[in-house]
Amino acid sequence: MTTTLTATEPEATASPRRSARKISWDILRVFAVFAVVVEHITHQSQINHPELAGYAFTLPLQFGASTMLVISAFFVCVTIGKGRPGRWLWNRIARLLPAYLVAVVATYVVSRIAITIFNGYVYADGSWLFGVPTSGVHTAFPWYLPTGTDLLANLAMIQAWAPEFHWIDASYWTLPIQIIAFAVAAFLFGRRLLNARNTPAFLWSLVIVPVVIRYTLRTDDSAQWIKSIFDGLALHRVHLFGVGIAIWLWSRGRMKGWHLSIYLVAALIAQDAHAYWTDTPSTIAFGIVLLLVCAAAGGPDWDIPIVRRLSPLITWLAGITYGVYLIHQQLGFIVARTLLDMGATSWERFAASFATAVLLGWLITKFVERPAHRLLTQRPQSQAGKLGSSPARPEPSPLPISQASTAGAGPPTPVESFPSKFPASSQSR
Repeated sequence: MTTTLTATEPEATASPRRSARKISWDILRVFAVFAVVVEHITHQSQINHPELAGYAFTLPLQFGASTMLVISAFFVCVTIGKGRPGRWLWNRIARLLPAYLVAVVATYVVSRIAITIFNGYVYADGSWLFGVPTSGVHTAFPWYLPTGTDLLANLAMIQAWAPEFHWIDASYWTLPIQIIAFAVAAFLFGRRLLNARNTPAFLWSLVIVPVVIRYTLRTDDSAQWIKSIFDGLALHRVHLFGVGIAIWLWSRGRMKGWHLSIYLVAALIAQDAHAYWTDTPSTIAFGIVLLLVCAAAGGPDWDIPIVRRLSPLITWLAGITYGVYLIHQQLGFIVARTLLDMGATSWERFAASFATAVLLGWLITKFVERPAHRLLTQRPQSQAGKLGSSPARPEPSPLPISQASTAGAGPPTPVESFPSKFPASSQSR
């Protein structure tokens, strides 16, 4: 019996050898996502809602989401050469969108209920789900009540395109940029538009051009249509995808170490410049994490004894990171505020918010993300499959999108030369 290997299935499953899954990538995913969770619980919460201050510690460094986008770009290069670009793109959309849409609706509904209570709102027609409140209780820190327009804008992923739209959960900013990046990658790869000659110029344009636009066209007093295009396309973050591509090229021996070093420094400078040099500590922290990403991409697996013992937990947490990311921020704030009103301590609020993120992340992964992905990507069995042979396509991997799954992401042996076409990955997912 033979099995067709696709971009969604680890290559190790097609071989009787032991799994080549690299635990180092799982560690990085868990670290990045839960750094976001902790930063939002302890730091961002009191910025959005000052009454939630008072945690015993704060993590003000914002680097987790940027790290996730770098890893995502790295594994675009790893997986895109494994099948037709159109099917590859659909596989990614089928993984991302269903869970996102469910998370948006669930967060909207819970937010409307909770904020109605927090602000003491009363609705003339009794429609708490979409109605406009006619009165409320005066409070020093009122919460913004999302509207039906906000719901539609978030479902359509156009929150950043107009100032009248509001984020139901501010963590969602990474989703539109990922969808756009995946579509661009499928387009470029499908038409072989990048090669050894123009790839360096393409990578450097991702760093330089947005900064030039930021300081010449997209200023505070720019026309709204310019702001909408710049913010809607998240041009201030496209350099993160360039970083992921550059690290992949380096790990395959197709970019020199000195070139990667200069590129990473330039990308970090660009990231700080986009923030108008107001959050340099976060940029420095992100730079340190990039060294770990390089170590995972170009070095041996982090399969040391203590990690080996914890590998089941690490792998499980890595598998639910997308769900955790989708569901943790706004609902975590609501949990913290509810417990605050009940007299809970800061540690109790932190523990409850963290546990809620893990629990809801697992639920949305198990009951939405994975089933929906299987449903949307399954294909009819071939005639051979009907006769008892293998199906035309194996069942898709339960791993989340951009999840590292094989050692193929490491450096090749021997080192390969830069290909005439880019990317041309021989690696599995």
